[in-house]
Amino acid sequence: MSARTCEIHVSAGGRRERLGVVNARDEDVVALNMPARIWAGIDAGIDNVISTAAQNGDEATVEVGQRIRQAGWDQVPWVDGDWPAMDQVISIRLTVAEWRFAADEARSSVPIYEELGDEVSAQLGRDALTVIEGVDR
Repeated sequence: MSARTCEIHVSAGGRRERLGVVNARDEDVVALNMPARIWAGIDAGIDNVISTAAQNGDEATVEVGQRIRQAGWDQVPWVDGDWPAMDQVISIRLTVAEWRFAADEARSSVPIYEELGDEVSAQLGRDALTVIEGVDR
């Protein structure tokens, strides 16, 4: 059976314009629209997970993280090799399982950033969860 494609559109303020994921399967592909700033935060968080997993010899986590980051890099509308404007809305397509992985990373990072007093990174994590949370249904 082929994977279904669903779309969730999220405005820059985090409000959903259309939620298209209901009873989604892990292999379903979901496109999430978000400001580039949020994807940059997700990408950086996944990079941290990859680094820690590599140090711990967790090759499966490294593989999933690298797959997610590569998918994002392949879809970001680069501007002369640079990130687009951080407020530009971009669309990233991942499987439900990959979005869950990203959400788990964001969820676990927020309290760490809060403890460190890094409110900017903590807010990026919360914003990522706002975008992704519809996938986990």
